[in-house]
Amino acid sequence: MSSAEALTVVPLPLELQRAIAAAETLDSLATVVQELVENALDARASRIHLHWQSAAWRLEVTDNGEGIRWADLTQVALPYTSSKLPATGKLADITTLGFRGQALHSLAQMAQLTICSRHREADTGWRVSYDAQGQVRSQRPQGMAVGTRVMAEQLFQNWPQRQQAVNPKQVQRRLQEIALCFPQVAWHLLKDGKRWGHWPAVASLGDRLLQLIPQLHPQDLRQMSDAQIELVLAPPDRHHRPRPDGLGVAVNGRWVELHSDPSWQQVILEAFGRGLPRQRFPLCIAHLHLPPTAIDWFAEPQKRTIYLREPEQWQALLGERIGQLLASPTVPTTSYHLLKAAEPPGHYRTLLSQQAPQRSLPALKVVGQLHNTYIVVEHAEGIWLIEQHIAHERVLYEQIEADWQAVELEQPVLVEALTETQVQRCQDWGLAIAPFGVQLWAVRSVPSLLRDRPDVVAALIELSQVADLTAAKVAVACRSAIRNGTPLTLAEMQTLVDQWYRCRQPHTCPHGRPICLQLQESALARFFRRHWVVGKSHGI
Repeated sequence: MSSAEALTVVPLPLELQRAIAAAETLDSLATVVQELVENALDARASRIHLHWQSAAWRLEVTDNGEGIRWADLTQVALPYTSSKLPATGKLADITTLGFRGQALHSLAQMAQLTICSRHREADTGWRVSYDAQGQVRSQRPQGMAVGTRVMAEQLFQNWPQRQQAVNPKQVQRRLQEIALCFPQVAWHLLKDGKRWGHWPAVASLGDRLLQLIPQLHPQDLRQMSDAQIELVLAPPDRHHRPRPDGLGVAVNGRWVELHSDPSWQQVILEAFGRGLPRQRFPLCIAHLHLPPTAIDWFAEPQKRTIYLREPEQWQALLGERIGQLLASPTVPTTSYHLLKAAEPPGHYRTLLSQQAPQRSLPALKVVGQLHNTYIVVEHAEGIWLIEQHIAHERVLYEQIEADWQAVELEQPVLVEALTETQVQRCQDWGLAIAPFGVQLWAVRSVPSLLRDRPDVVAALIELSQVADLTAAKVAVACRSAIRNGTPLTLAEMQTLVDQWYRCRQPHTCPHGRPICLQLQESALARFFRRHWVVGKSHGI
């Protein structure tokens, strides 16, 4: 590079500095909406009204929060001004959603900004318009109720690329995420004068989820809440999804992406274990309530990505809570179908002793077997049908998960035509396998459940074809479980039912199939019209 081409370091002009800061703070319409809504929530609003007019590029957000004092209205759009800095002056002590002091100033540069607000202690409100630098351009008194209305017109007029990239579905998704964090707030959304979303205030995170996913039934959800975490999920036999769009973690009122290894999505999926069908994802939303000192909000300007101090502690808590919610199979069912089994009969092995954590059992009384496939159980609240094969498969899988071991055979088993990959997998699973001739291998140890099976060779070939140890455990449990079509005694069925109910995840088998069909007593009463009063002589 010649001296004439040498670069010179110069300070950026102030206008360019502000433009860069604005572009980083408000990168999309969704971010603009989030910033304004979070300001309303910080003002303790219980109702938020949003109207997006796409043709005019006009956004209006109205809330019934505490409002802004007139003196503060003259400063809110100036750079690096905020009402949310705590008395200590330390960023680590901030508990509000907004704190950077750049959102309204950036919005003034990207739109024609007007704010109307009446503070709760004031007799009247004020209407203030701002120029691109955040300075007051005009102001006048405004009659209005307590609260704030922010109007941004000609949004992104000097940023045409961002106008082209506006995605209304992304905006709606962002609002749904915020609404999940604040179920006690009522939301009314309009787009071009038409209803875009209407979510009345509710009591819990689960109630809000029912509003956002209309096909859900209240009995599809399990939820719990304590000082550290709010958690709602659907047992996998009630609801699962084709995409991971039902997985989410919020921290202190904000839906976020958390940096850690393993990822939080991986933690949730591992907590559900082998309870979902292939290529399906659970519905699970967690809202963590953490001390401010445990959070680093400054990974990026939009505050969507954060870091936690000691994330493994909170991940362990989340996994534990998910396990607790998945531990109860008593999920009432209102619709049902009976399916004929097509599996051939097989040898019934003695049930293994259950080693999952013990808990008190309800009165589950086995009354019979239907088609040598379904166990009929009398329950205090109705009748249950339990498919014996997959119930036993769940029992065996959790037993194997707790204690996977290979046992030595008295006589080795010979297996033909294995590839090098299949041999390596058997060795990875802990099986003793060695060459015994041309395209012949001798297997001297197998999983304990397969030791006495007549189809052990076929089972070993099946094991060599799966890709990981978890799949190998599932294959062993499935092959070892009692077959549908096998007659069982009442004692055997009662033992199986008791062991199944104590499983950690009794809703589905390791392949994701539902195990138990439940018909409630209330449904029986409705079907047989037992609420009818025909006459005293009929003994009703």
